Amino acid sequence: MTVPLETLLDSAPYLKELAERHADWFAASQRISPDIALATVLDGVRGAGETAATEDDISRELRIAKGRVALLAAVSEVAGRWTTAQSTAALSDLADAALQAGLEVLLRLAAARGITSRTAADCGLALFALGKHGGRELNYSSDIDIVAFFDPEKAGLSHPGEETKVFTRIVQRLAGLMQDRTAHGYVFRTDLRLRPDPGATPVALSVDAAMAYYESRGQNWERAAWIKARPCAGDLEVGERFIRDLAPYVWRRHLDFATIADIQAMKRQINISKNVGDVRVAGHNVKLGLGGIREIEFFTQTQQLIAGGRDVTLRVRPTAEALKALAGANWISVRAADDLTRIYWFLRAVENRLQMLRDEQTHVMPESEEGIATVAGLMGMDLPTFETVYRRALNQVVGYYSDLFAEGETLAVTGGSLVFTGTDDDPETLETLSGMGFREPSRAIDTVKKWHYGSYAATRAAAARAHLTELLPALLSTIAEAGNPDDALMRFDNFLSRLPSGVQLFALLRNHENLRSLLVALMASAPRMADAVIHRAHVMDGLIDPAFADDVRRREILLGKIESFFADARDYQEVIDRARIIGQEQMFLIAAGLLAGTIDAARAGEQFTTLAEALLGKLFDAVRREFEKRHGVVPGARVALLAFGKMASREMTARSDLDFIMLYDLDTADESNGERPLPASQYFARLTQRLIAAVSAPTPEGVLYEADMRLRPSGNAGPLATGLQSFIQYHHDSAWTWERLALSRARVVYADDGLGEVIEAAVAEILARPRDVNQTIDDVLAMRALMAKERPPRHPFDLKLTAGGLVDVEFIAQSAQLVAGETVAAPQASTGVVLRRLAETGLVPEGLRLAEILEVYSTVLQVMSAALADPFKDEGWTPAFRELLAQRTNMPTFERLAGEIREMEREVSAAGEGWYRRARLSAPA
Repeated sequence: MTVPLETLLDSAPYLKELAERHADWFAASQRISPDIALATVLDGVRGAGETAATEDDISRELRIAKGRVALLAAVSEVAGRWTTAQSTAALSDLADAALQAGLEVLLRLAAARGITSRTAADCGLALFALGKHGGRELNYSSDIDIVAFFDPEKAGLSHPGEETKVFTRIVQRLAGLMQDRTAHGYVFRTDLRLRPDPGATPVALSVDAAMAYYESRGQNWERAAWIKARPCAGDLEVGERFIRDLAPYVWRRHLDFATIADIQAMKRQINISKNVGDVRVAGHNVKLGLGGIREIEFFTQTQQLIAGGRDVTLRVRPTAEALKALAGANWISVRAADDLTRIYWFLRAVENRLQMLRDEQTHVMPESEEGIATVAGLMGMDLPTFETVYRRALNQVVGYYSDLFAEGETLAVTGGSLVFTGTDDDPETLETLSGMGFREPSRAIDTVKKWHYGSYAATRAAAARAHLTELLPALLSTIAEAGNPDDALMRFDNFLSRLPSGVQLFALLRNHENLRSLLVALMASAPRMADAVIHRAHVMDGLIDPAFADDVRRREILLGKIESFFADARDYQEVIDRARIIGQEQMFLIAAGLLAGTIDAARAGEQFTTLAEALLGKLFDAVRREFEKRHGVVPGARVALLAFGKMASREMTARSDLDFIMLYDLDTADESNGERPLPASQYFARLTQRLIAAVSAPTPEGVLYEADMRLRPSGNAGPLATGLQSFIQYHHDSAWTWERLALSRARVVYADDGLGEVIEAAVAEILARPRDVNQTIDDVLAMRALMAKERPPRHPFDLKLTAGGLVDVEFIAQSAQLVAGETVAAPQASTGVVLRRLAETGLVPEGLRLAEILEVYSTVLQVMSAALADPFKDEGWTPAFRELLAQRTNMPTFERLAGEIREMEREVSAAGEGWYRRARLSAPA
């Protein structure tokens, strides 16, 4: 049913204004065929491209032509003189002609400046029409999606090598000619963002650069975009050649795993509902809404992608022709093709009428009954008939679309869709992200699109992007639950930017919800742990094990894993590497157990220490075997490693060094017996150097521990390895009080047969020797004062060095071991055990309270060490980390924890003063 011209112009202010502006031409056009009228306008555009002297001249001619074709297309379509397909083809042909004419003028002006001598037809620059423009299906107020590639060999510039610069400037000027608004209006809004990685590339790329991108980083939605692509202006020979060369990328003969997974992901990126009652007219988005144009296009293009590589008959651009081809190849039924083609052009006609009213790029039906009635009238229908036909059309599309895409889990989240393909933000996705709590949903979409473009190393592989596409809905849901989705997404983006490879991690996160939650939580509260994943994604493997929560607390399980991992190491270097691999993995798992609350700080300290001892032993065995190949052994000699500090007291953290020294005991031989013999002292010194290197030297697998040897006799000035008798003599005659404090919790962690017991007895004898109590206390207090002066606390939570902090607690225990060891009767015990003994014996009545405070301090320091890359920089102290710290110390809030710690520091200081005073009073006169 045709619509009278008066009805159209009365309904559409934009068309009425055009009819008045072009009154004479319009009157003449109505007396001839619209095909002839269109051809005349297009001939005028081509002529202007050949004769226009300035950009202003061609700008004016193009805008006049656009106004006339827009008027012609609307009037001819609504009057029934053209179909909607003819109307959209007319607008597409105008876009082609306008681009060619504009480019011709810009090149002629460039030639006048001596830049080039080529015309558009042989300039080496090809313009490609994508999307609806490529299929000659432009809607009434559509953008044109343009991509510009050039062949530098054909450019013919005066200065070869400047092709990118010159053509980028020309394409930018051409886009301005198309879309800048002047007194004569505009031609077409021009979108250049469908080029490869638009955020990082110029608007004109060489064909080689473009091809390299598509072959290595191209996404399946880009493949879909290139289904309709065609050269539309410029050097068409270059354009056709590129299309031919790109065909293997677009049309895959064999679908590899990643492609299949990605296509399945594309299918499921829209939340498909079978509840057709949701279809509506008022406010419906005719393009993006349920049963809309996009669903027909996606239905068509997805099947073209799947089958077009093997069936060339499916490689067609227009949607209606593609549906016919799919039916001809038995991919869909003839009825489906006919229904969808009819509905497609019906919806396109509705879309055109929405846009021609005011030349607005809208796809949304009016909310009011009056507005819908206007559209219905332009469709030649009354309101009830139109609403019935419209709903029926949408329901049919939903049925076909749902049948095709029913299989597989949805890539939508509860309550909305998540679509990140193309260049424009999907309205439903914006709504979904807002509903999930994102304050800046558009920025979130840009971030995700950046991942899909392969902008990061972790997302460059096709398999990584396939996994990521499947992972996204669950990941975004997890991020949304983190409390501040925008910040959490920013942290994940930063994490992703530093991740060297994504395939393994994305696959893990897809299949394990607990890992997703943990990783997102770690980024907020424990950046050091997140960094560990960046450098070695395999460290998360152990978290998948259902037995993790139990295994992480058990010493024998940890030792068994270490033993098993080293069992088939083939050589020395493999032992070195395996130590780092399992060391990093188990440190991560112990830290994860600590931060998750699976184990407490004391058990974490024991497990960190068990790991360090076992690895040190494995490395020392390997070092000795390798060293003995060249230097042999010192006959009858025995060797041991004596640990100090946190390693000795089994209180290591995720960041602890290894404090140990090497002791050896000689029999009669004083030289090794190998191919290259060494004096005993030199032999063990070099052996120590090799061990230090094995522990702390960086390898491709990283650094295991830093080794601290400063507690050997005479410190850094002394030999690296010490004979047992020299060690005993030194501590009898020369050792400082601080060295004896350290010795009070020393422990043998490796020893040849019988030597461990000898050393333990020697240490006990040294500690039991009578000493001047007052002098010892004076030395301890002087040492603490010097520490306070030279090593002041770096942060309010530097609980080791702060007054009343960990050092003060440990000095109480260690000084008691020196001056009242016989009463304490807990030789070389941990600090907590000694404090409890001090309470039991009455030496320090506050001993039990100090032990409780020690637990809090240890928990805070353990969590800080595990979670923060630099515990004393405030940026790591996020609200999430503060909350974590409060949780692990069983405090209701972080503020409460901070206040309690300040009070604890005062208690420790007071208890220390009381202990040192009582110790002096109890000293023999």
